[in-house]
Amino acid sequence: MDTSPLYLDWQFWSALGTVTAIVLSQLPPVKLWFRPRRLEVEVHSRIQLTHKVGNPNVGMFVNLNNIGGRALQIRSIEIEIVRDGKPLLTLPAQNYFENTASQAAILFVPFSLRPGDSWSHPVIFLNLFDRTDEKFYRESESALKKDIQKKLNTRSKEENELVVAEPELVEPFTKMFNKLFIWNPGEYVIKLSVFARPGNTVFSEKYRFTLFESDSEELKSQSEDYKTGGGISYNLDSHIGVFIPISKHKT
Repeated sequence: MDTSPLYLDWQFWSALGTVTAIVLSQLPPVKLWFRPRRLEVEVHSRIQLTHKVGNPNVGMFVNLNNIGGRALQIRSIEIEIVRDGKPLLTLPAQNYFENTASQAAILFVPFSLRPGDSWSHPVIFLNLFDRTDEKFYRESESALKKDIQKKLNTRSKEENELVVAEPELVEPFTKMFNKLFIWNPGEYVIKLSVFARPGNTVFSEKYRFTLFESDSEELKSQSEDYKTGGGISYNLDSHIGVFIPISKHKT
């Protein structure tokens, strides 16, 4: 049984990130200057919203330029998400892609920017499962795969329809989805924060976007594939998520 953590699931991240990198790299940037600080930040004008069994993921192309006279250590990047005025959660940057041709995500770690240096990558923001949820997910995935494989082994060669797992084996993933899914229709505000040193410097800006019912339903529909192992045992192109226009939030 594959025991590697979900955030190192290269198949999921390569499918998610390759499209993210290509699409976002072609979009016009939303350029922001954080003053009087000495960091220039650009984000592209669309973000990617998706999820892994309901666990929300956000893809955003982030470009950082050190326009000051001294080195900065970028310690972390995170986004806070608010829907219709109600705070939902905070997602830290966990992974990024080296370039648009990358097939696997790189773990985000602190890095330094010397004066004149820049850092420009598609970034994935998400909260990792804790050890209990991770163990539960892996055990449930193993049971689901065994049931599907057993049914595949007993059917005739002429049958080519997708095999459906027993409902009680699909239920754990449905429960996780219902517990974790946040992408409901509404008006969203996200606050992007970059934490740097020296000192405890924070560069932040807010953006807004609208999630329509059709976008939400598209993301919810991914759960319908869990009964055949889609999005659990294997990845589907249809689970790439939705790309939503964003703009600077005027407060």
